[in-house]
Formats: sequence, structure tokens, C-alpha cells
Amino acid sequence: MQESVCRQIVTVKMKQGLHLRPISEIVRISRDYTCDFKISNGDRSANAREVYDLLELQALPETELVLEAVGDDASKLMEEIVQFFESGYKKFEEVSDLSE
Repeated sequence: MQESVCRQIVTVKMKQGLHLRPISEIVRISRDYTCDFKISNGDRSANAREVYDLLELQALPETELVLEAVGDDASKLMEEIVQFFESGYKKFEEVSDLSE
């Protein structure tokens, strides 16, 4: 059986960029899948199951990120992660607005 390879470009829509709360959610989501998953910002690439790797991407608002998943459940993971990015992290945005 051939492994599935999925690539997608997403834009960081959160006004504070990709910070610890949404990163923690990405890690939580990705750990439910067995495929390899990485996120890249230009020449920086991160294991999407490692919080500190993702923090080093320094993804500010409007940054385009390349998502890549390789494995049997790659398409399912990609679908969930893309939906997460497209939502603009609504639940995190609401929490962040309270502190402003």
C-alpha cells in the first residue's frame, strides 16, 4: 500500500500570530494521527508534534505556512488541521480579546 502525501498552504489568521495556545492545539490534534506531519515557514521547518519546534517558526499574522503530512491517515489529519487554520482559531481569539 502506498503512503499518502498531502501538502497544503494555509495563512495564519490570528492577530497575535501562531503562539502557544494554538500551537498546543495543533500538537494535540496531530498526536491523534500516525502520519508524519511537519509545518514550514520559508526555510524553517518544524515537527508539528513538538511545541518548541513550532514556536521557532515565528509565524506572525498573515504568514503563509506549508503543511505536509505523509502516511496512511495524512488526508484526515490535513483536513482537520486546515479546518483549524481556516477557522482563525476562534476560541483562542475570544480568550485573547478578554485580556486586551
